Amino acid sequence: MSKARARQASGVRLLPTIMVTLAALAALKAAALAQGAAEAAPEQGAADATPAAGAQAEAQSCAPASFAEQAGLSQSEVQVLQALGARREQLDQRAAEIETRADLLTAAERRVAQRVEELRRLETQVGALLGRLDDEQEARMANLVDVYQRMRAKDAAAVFDTLDEETLVTVASRMRQANLAEVMGRMAPDRARRLTQMLAERARPIADGQALIARDDAPASR
Repeated sequence: MSKARARQASGVRLLPTIMVTLAALAALKAAALAQGAAEAAPEQGAADATPAAGAQAEAQSCAPASFAEQAGLSQSEVQVLQALGARREQLDQRAAEIETRADLLTAAERRVAQRVEELRRLETQVGALLGRLDDEQEARMANLVDVYQRMRAKDAAAVFDTLDEETLVTVASRMRQANLAEVMGRMAPDRARRLTQMLAERARPIADGQALIARDDAPASR
């Protein structure tokens, strides 16, 4: 009976030791599993990365071809096209500048045309004023001639002897021949002779255009 109790007591004492040993083995096994998992992770990442890189390379190799490749153009032809494009841009810019200058010239021509039109209107107004002045002066000259024709020949001759040559020939050339002949018959002989010469020169055709203009302008200047 005592032997059985001794074996039972010995078994009771060994139980904690066995439990501790089993716990240590479980801990070692867990540590080994964790280390194995850590070592396997980089390998798995590398394995995963390799297919990804391959897929990227495959995608790049399958990328669509460029426009030049699709059109069958060489590198030199592409350069020529690029040069033509740059030249086209320069020509477009030049055309824009020319168009701007053309607009400025058009505006300047429009202003010049307006100025010319204003000058023409002013010329017309001045011409009308000069014409009116000529008419008024002609009317005054006609009145003066009429006065001399109404005067007695003796009195008119006395005045004619004192007039300057321009006024004398202007008035005498407008008088009626009968009145002029009577007045000249009463004038001093040298003055009558000089008046005859001036009237003859005035009646003579003029070949020089400038002289004709000067003669026509003479009455208006007085």
